Amino acid sequence: MPADEVDREDIKLQAVLLADSFTKTFRPASFDKPKVLCPLNNVAMLDYTIEWLASSGVEELFVFCVQHADQVKAYVESSSWTTAIKVTCVKDTTCTNPGDALRELDKRGLVRSDPFIMMSGDVVTNVDVREALKEHKKRHKADSANMMTVLMKEVPHNSPLRSVADDLIVGINSNSNQICMFESRKFKDSNVQIPSSFFDAQSNICVKSDLLDCGIDICSPDVLARFSDEFDYKDIRKQFIRNSVAEEEEGLQNKIFAHFLGSTEYAARVHDFRTYSAISKDLIRRWCYPVVPDNLPSGYERKFAYEYSRHFVYREVKGNTVIARSTQIKNGCILGANANIEEGGKVASSVIGNDCYFGKNVVIEGSHIWSNVKIGSNVKVDQSIICDGCEIKEGAVISKGCVIGSNCVIGKGIVLKPFSRITCSANTDEGDDGDDDWSDSEEDEDVQEDVGGGEFESEVDVVGEDGKGKLWHPIVTDEDGGSSEDEEEWGEGGGEDWDEFVSVESQSIGFDVKGANARKIKLQSGGDLDDSGGGSVGGGDE
Repeated sequence: MPADEVDREDIKLQAVLLADSFTKTFRPASFDKPKVLCPLNNVAMLDYTIEWLASSGVEELFVFCVQHADQVKAYVESSSWTTAIKVTCVKDTTCTNPGDALRELDKRGLVRSDPFIMMSGDVVTNVDVREALKEHKKRHKADSANMMTVLMKEVPHNSPLRSVADDLIVGINSNSNQICMFESRKFKDSNVQIPSSFFDAQSNICVKSDLLDCGIDICSPDVLARFSDEFDYKDIRKQFIRNSVAEEEEGLQNKIFAHFLGSTEYAARVHDFRTYSAISKDLIRRWCYPVVPDNLPSGYERKFAYEYSRHFVYREVKGNTVIARSTQIKNGCILGANANIEEGGKVASSVIGNDCYFGKNVVIEGSHIWSNVKIGSNVKVDQSIICDGCEIKEGAVISKGCVIGSNCVIGKGIVLKPFSRITCSANTDEGDDGDDDWSDSEEDEDVQEDVGGGEFESEVDVVGEDGKGKLWHPIVTDEDGGSSEDEEEWGEGGGEDWDEFVSVESQSIGFDVKGANARKIKLQSGGDLDDSGGGSVGGGDE
């Protein structure tokens, strides 16, 4: 056995975690803090991922950071799980896409274990990865071209964890689980083109459209070298995997395989606010056991403890949480530490963060209230996200699909339009709004800087004279390269152009996934979206 292979056998299992998704689908919440440090059920997303990696036998982890890198590094250095797993932050603010990140890792020569695990920092999973590692090692030993294994799970077509903008079409060799095709079918396309050579080179092919890409890969270090060789590769999925599996010439192929999750295994990525809420609900309803609210990641038990009761209600018991007797707590709720809810309130299918205060007759439904939020009396919040430090004044209405960025104030009696996004950040210049996967988005230079500096002026017609904040409009780029920042087209129901409808509302809580799928099927079959029976545009639950 070559000396290099002997050395690799002795190297501890390593992992690479991409702390940036290189998209803008979590703005404005991610203006003030990195997405991976945003709370999911009152736990930072990064903690779910690192807890899983440590339990999977990973001994050394490289967290690759671009935006808000200093915040991520400070968080990692102050966290308790660093004693169980060695965590190193790799910072490079010049990277604009995942391909750049992998090339930089290859340049630095940090990753030496074969295989290593590569994943996004916004993944939540309970997968037992040992069998997948074993299968990958066996295949790679037989043929060094077998360099990557992608974890996938079968899910229904109307699953809220799936993208409604495009369908993932995967061709699998049923005998070996080798991926032979990896294509994204856009919502307008009624079919997908398959070259005839596809069937000549493979036998027993199964073409599937019901697979969820979990964002977890098992890789040979050769994967990093391939990105260095192919400098044009920016996107891991849409370029590297797609082109690798499509290569027909023997000797040039990078062979990639699929590992399918079992029926009790769970893995999903927080692509946007809609999938964020869907994953939150899955954790509350214990579909990802043992990753559940009453079994916190390492270190959290020192400050918090949740008590699980009937109807999937979790209440923090170490802090001084006070819930008035007449307040109703309905199914699927998490109540954080030191929450104070006055009389006559109602909380249903919602997550309440730490140190929150709600006045009298407050109604919260299907929403996520982060920490240190103050809500006045007679406020209604429907299927929305309110970030840290916000204040919602008396009588305000937060309609479905809204996102209120950190430290914003919504004035007394203000009614926000559905799917509004409010921010207090001064620097909100936008480039392309990235895809909801490993995006090939060309980020502007402002992405590399912490937003929040510069002058800020509130839009009083939006948040009220006693409010603080302004509307944030993502610039939507269409297929022809044009862009739009039209407020009228961005509201409930979308504009006439389906691209804008998909790229904004479909990333929000409260979006009607089933209705959108019905509309997509009608569009693909040549029907008119305005015909009756095609599903509603703006209404409905996930």
